[in-house]
Amino acid sequence: MRLLIVEDNQRLSEWLARLLRGENYVVDCIPDGESVIEGVALENYDLAIVDLGLPGIGGIDVVRHIRAHHATIPVLILTAEDAVKRRVEGLDAGADDYMTKPFEVEELEARIRALTRRSGRLVREELRYGPLSFDQNTRQFSIGERALQLSPREHAVLEALMRRAGATVSKEVLLEASYGFDEEVNLSVIEVTVHRLRRKLESDAISIATLRGLGYVLRLAQP
Repeated sequence: MRLLIVEDNQRLSEWLARLLRGENYVVDCIPDGESVIEGVALENYDLAIVDLGLPGIGGIDVVRHIRAHHATIPVLILTAEDAVKRRVEGLDAGADDYMTKPFEVEELEARIRALTRRSGRLVREELRYGPLSFDQNTRQFSIGERALQLSPREHAVLEALMRRAGATVSKEVLLEASYGFDEEVNLSVIEVTVHRLRRKLESDAISIATLRGLGYVLRLAQP
């Protein structure tokens, strides 16, 4: 799952991104509203977190832009202002929820889960494909009763494959799902990540097949 954070406080933005990446989210951080409006591909994100107190183009205008150009993406606003009028303004602009700074990370994560469920992006609490399951609340993958211990990159790649189980997923899509836009990497890192995932799956019932020139597909063993 890919999140967009629009926050001009670099320390807060980096701290928040680090914590969310630790929970196996892919996170992109943007420090100003201008960059969002000038060309962020909003369709690549599952949720946006927007600070209302942005310099220049403010958070309210960013929320309006997001809502005008991508009607379905959930938007959570952050504000240091506890004034009811300001919160209402953000919600009226198109935000789905708000949090007042300072906030508890556990509550933020719970609100992210609630917003993505409400948007229909997480239809079920658990995804299953053969022996592989993914609990979307705890964000834990398991093979049968065995919990998989995955790195954030491995988790992002497996999640992308699971959400398209049985269909071919290109290396480009997997790269986009597992790395932020500001990270300079090439497609070969996906080959390494898939190799590590295959070792961790250790299952005769499910595998990641390579389709040369096309990408990868999560497959169940033939009976």
